[in-house]
Amino acid sequence: MSAVTLNDVAVAAGVSVGTASRAMTGRGRVSAETIEHVRAVASGLGYKPNVIGQALRRGRSNTVGMVVPHIENPFFAELIRAVESGLHDKGYQLIVADSHANTEAEEQRLGLLLARQVDGILVVPACYGQSAPAVAATAEEIPLVQLDRRAGEDTADYVGVDNRAGMTLIAHHLAAQGVRTVQFVGGDDATTPGTERAEAFQEVAATVGLELVGIYRHQFTYETGTQAMSIQDPIPDAIVCGDDLIALGAYGQLRRAGVDVPSRTKVTGFDGTVLSTIVEPSLTTVRQPLKQISGAAIEALVHRMRGDIPPAFVNEQFEPLLQTGGTTALLPGSSAVLSW
Repeated sequence: MSAVTLNDVAVAAGVSVGTASRAMTGRGRVSAETIEHVRAVASGLGYKPNVIGQALRRGRSNTVGMVVPHIENPFFAELIRAVESGLHDKGYQLIVADSHANTEAEEQRLGLLLARQVDGILVVPACYGQSAPAVAATAEEIPLVQLDRRAGEDTADYVGVDNRAGMTLIAHHLAAQGVRTVQFVGGDDATTPGTERAEAFQEVAATVGLELVGIYRHQFTYETGTQAMSIQDPIPDAIVCGDDLIALGAYGQLRRAGVDVPSRTKVTGFDGTVLSTIVEPSLTTVRQPLKQISGAAIEALVHRMRGDIPPAFVNEQFEPLLQTGGTTALLPGSSAVLSW
């Protein structure tokens, strides 16, 4: 007979895998009644959590797995590089897998990393909500930390950037440049950065005197930026984009349409990737402190791999930095409004 899994317990108890995981570990928001019910079902099935047992049986491989949704995205490429460097300094090797932003593929990649007997896993979840069962179940089996995105509430440790702080920097910067009308172009609600950046900018824009005249949200891709500008009429004072890829798509489409940046409209990005420096004029963006973020994620993971389990899930967010470029520059003779 095969061993009883956490998924078996969840099905028998009539709860999600994430709820079953929280009930078994006692971490996260779950009622005492649910904890008692799930643990009773688990006991009846003969389920035994095996994180420590697995570690003792296999020893240590000195390898860490990492799953990202789009390895070709420059932001994730730079994040991988920062993680690899930090892990190398601690004596670990990195194995990287690409989920292609597909939750079924993500679950498979997580399973393959478990089969490779890695000591821990760093994951950038493909999708909020849909990724939660696989991420929670994997976190029950092995030390795991989420990077940049969350799979769900109270699913596993999380380290990322403060998206609200980043959009606040952009809003204040544009207001100081004399901008009055803006369009937001960002990712959809499939990911936490998509949701948090859109909601934060909408909330902050009004407080600094920016009129939001349009919102276009799809995926974090170059094509999203080009599509948004193809249907944009009239052109607002500024285009605020959810990441650098979208910003470059918008910028390219504006140039093809003969719209000058920054004299006719201004463009901003988010992430601070190398893409922001290869266009002319350079892109104003929000730079994520990847060395700090990756370092904190590695520390959280190493603590768990050493058996130092925190009383609650780690939830750490870092302040981003505004990187000003030519796409929001004031031209000679322009006047800026310096108060809000």
